[in-house]
Amino acid sequence: METEVLGIVLGTVLPIYPMLFAIYQKIGRYDEIVEEFRKLRAEHYAHKENRHGN
Repeated sequence: METEVLGIVLGTVLPIYPMLFAIYQKIGRYDEIVEEFRKLRAEHYAHKENRHGN
């Protein structure tokens, strides 16, 4: 019985694992892009304050 449950679980998880891993990688890249955008935005506001005095 325990072997059958393990077989069912592995049979359902293993085929979708590559898809889940790809989604995980895309989320990681998105987080990197968002972090870079935040740095650029902060830098832009700093330069804007220096030029315009606001």
